[in-house]
Amino acid sequence: MLPTEPYLLSFLHLPDAGDTLISTQDANGLPFAAQRVFWVYASAQGTERGGHAHRTTQELLVVVQGSVQVETETAQGTQTFELTSATQGLYIPPFCWISVYPSPNAILCCMTSTVFDEADYIREYAQFKRLIQ
Repeated sequence: MLPTEPYLLSFLHLPDAGDTLISTQDANGLPFAAQRVFWVYASAQGTERGGHAHRTTQELLVVVQGSVQVETETAQGTQTFELTSATQGLYIPPFCWISVYPSPNAILCCMTSTVFDEADYIREYAQFKRLIQ
């Protein structure tokens, strides 16, 4: 059974001679097998991303540079997360509305459990609210 609430998870990080390797090592480090990976670059202050939910897709958000505030909403309520380190990721379950606010020059890596399918997106907030009641 899939989790119904977003949550933070930690990645293995291995510091060595001046560098740090951050890894999931294998499928045990992710809550799903990633089918799609993409990066989002924020170039200006006040940029908002997200503004949608998914019907079946699970997501994992990891900040690579800068910081990102993520506001989430599910049938159980709302939460706000601040992503500031590549050593942790934010799991987003299906039927979770997200609004993403990156800092200037932030880079956010997004991994998903499915390939892109426009039919999986819920882009209208009123429709999302009806579906989670």
